[in-house]
Amino acid sequence: MTHAEGVHDPIQEAHGELALARIALAEDDLQHAANHLAGAVTYAPGLPEVHEVLAALAARTPDGGLSLFPLDDQPYLGTVVAHAHLRSTSDVDGALSLLAKATAFDPATPWADVSWVHALPGERVDPDSFVQVLVTLMRELGEPAPDEVRHANAVYLGLTARVLAAHPKHAMLHGAAAGVGRRLGDPAVAVQWGETAYRLEPSKLTAVWYAYALRAAGRLPDALAVMAEARRQNPLDLDLNADVASWLSDAGRLDEALAVIEDAMRIDPTYDCAVHTAYRLRFQRDDDPSHLIALADFVRTSPQTSHEHTDLSDCCQGRTWLGFVAGPSASCINVLEQFPPEQRDSEGEIGISGLEPPSALAIFRREMPNVTVSIAGDVPPDMVRPLRRGRVLWWYAGFTAEPAVPPPSARAGALLAELAAPAWPDPVSAYDHALPLGELPLSDLLGLLVYPPPRPDRMAGVPDGWWERSAQTFAALGILHCRELATTPGDTAPHRAVLTEIAYGIEDWTTEVALFALIVAAWFDPDCRDEVRELVGRRFLDAVEATQHRPVTILTSLAALVQLAPGMVAEVTSLAREILADAEAAGDDDGDDEAAE
Repeated sequence: MTHAEGVHDPIQEAHGELALARIALAEDDLQHAANHLAGAVTYAPGLPEVHEVLAALAARTPDGGLSLFPLDDQPYLGTVVAHAHLRSTSDVDGALSLLAKATAFDPATPWADVSWVHALPGERVDPDSFVQVLVTLMRELGEPAPDEVRHANAVYLGLTARVLAAHPKHAMLHGAAAGVGRRLGDPAVAVQWGETAYRLEPSKLTAVWYAYALRAAGRLPDALAVMAEARRQNPLDLDLNADVASWLSDAGRLDEALAVIEDAMRIDPTYDCAVHTAYRLRFQRDDDPSHLIALADFVRTSPQTSHEHTDLSDCCQGRTWLGFVAGPSASCINVLEQFPPEQRDSEGEIGISGLEPPSALAIFRREMPNVTVSIAGDVPPDMVRPLRRGRVLWWYAGFTAEPAVPPPSARAGALLAELAAPAWPDPVSAYDHALPLGELPLSDLLGLLVYPPPRPDRMAGVPDGWWERSAQTFAALGILHCRELATTPGDTAPHRAVLTEIAYGIEDWTTEVALFALIVAAWFDPDCRDEVRELVGRRFLDAVEATQHRPVTILTSLAALVQLAPGMVAEVTSLAREILADAEAAGDDDGDDEAAE
């Protein structure tokens, strides 16, 4: 289904469409009238005038207007809803099914809040068909439904009560009603409906509906008791274990949750619901990213699933590099944050205690061109020379770094500005999101690392430095996709070679994003994990060694990255955790999940 876009005043828009529909009707141009009515019903589905003109149109055609609103492969949403209203006179069950699909597509709009649905007697509704209507609804309402969605769909609760009254012995109807009721209405009423379903037909499905209603009503012990009986009756239905484990975890009973899900894993370690829940809870227990890597491996090698899962992304949210870019830690960016945009043409001088990454200083000099940066101490030799021979992105003359690559094309900058963001669901999703950047030549991708595009309007509220780091992150992921480097399908060795040169080049924010891209490559390609473990671990230890004689502003970010590298040596991971713990104790967590939202 497709929806109308760019609506400012829905009622006004609907009246405009109605005026055009009336003109078309007067000219006997029924199809154009139908098209405008489809638009009107999309803007204001409950407007009485819409239904008056719709009835007038129906009276002009032998089939009651149905053929004027065809349900093709991708029908316009207004067409579906208009067809449903016209169909209600001859096929109530089919009409309700269409309205439910419209609601599932856009739950916040009151598609069914119309007079004929409010007046529909429960006796006219087929209970089996209505079960499917309720199932269609509950998938997309949210749990619990937001107030806007709840108010838009209250009509379904009234209809459900009438259908239940007409069919008091239909177990599945009561169960599905409990599923919708706990989302839209009073959980206590949903419990009554669920209890009736379970009493009439004590099956796995009615038990689940009843237990979920009990949980929604705050009766977790009762819900667990119902699920325990369902598990006894259905020992191989491991989705029950996954549900119970999640409930226990949400209640702070993690040890019990793990015991339940580990039982399921012993029965079938390949069942997707059990696997996703087990890795999520294991990660919740010990904060070890190796569980997320294992989950990503499972997702990659087991594409067939019983339903969509969000466990991996749920675990990654709010975590540095797993779900968002590490924030800038350079002091020059901290100074920049103290000046609002209207004051950045000020003249003066600032002093910083030591040389900082060239990407950070480039931002400061661009934003405050009239301020001189005075850097104390001597030039650290290991900051101004690459650690290994290879291509470089910056070159130094004293304390001043200059780009060593040309700027990217305008097309490349525009594409990155459209794609980059400070947050992502999980590392593999970030890699997938960067796919279009692979069409760019390598020279553009390297240029984007040094010359990030200007901050787009959608990033206006992001603090200084976050946009540039986000852009650099996706430029590095773009290198992983770069078609110019591809030699053998699926082999990222040439891409990793470029990223390694960047990671071991001049110490910079680009060091971090290159290592992140290498780690992401290892997440989806186990064959390169030994190589990436060595590269990431060695670069981190080089940074740790450098701290013996100078500050390393990217150290905490590198420590966060080290933990994400598959198979990282335990001693290195332990050192990284110590560094992160010290940074947190000092109030420098190198990130801010609020800025990444």
